[in-house]
Amino acid sequence: MADRFGVNAQEAAQTATELTRIRASLHELGGDTSGSVTGSAKVQRALADFVKDSSDARTKLDSELERAAGLLNGLAQGATTLDQSLADAVDPAKAVPDQPLSQPHGSSVR
Repeated sequence: MADRFGVNAQEAAQTATELTRIRASLHELGGDTSGSVTGSAKVQRALADFVKDSSDARTKLDSELERAAGLLNGLAQGATTLDQSLADAVDPAKAVPDQPLSQPHGSSVR
């Protein structure tokens, strides 16, 4: 079991942004290829067939990229929030004055 955990929140957020850009590129590939200029009817048909036949794989890949980007965004936000909470907890300027511990009603210390 790991006894330490570290994350570069900025890098995680940047990677999530890049994965989102890749998703956008895949959406462009899945569009209509009839306007593409390939110079060859045979190549044009092959391109159209490829796009049509790869739609299931692209859909799954899109879903996985969306999930990965979401996880990385969550990691970045969570790590940043945790870091800030820990910093606030140890900041002497934000410390709560010592309060005596109260005993639960009806209990006594022996």
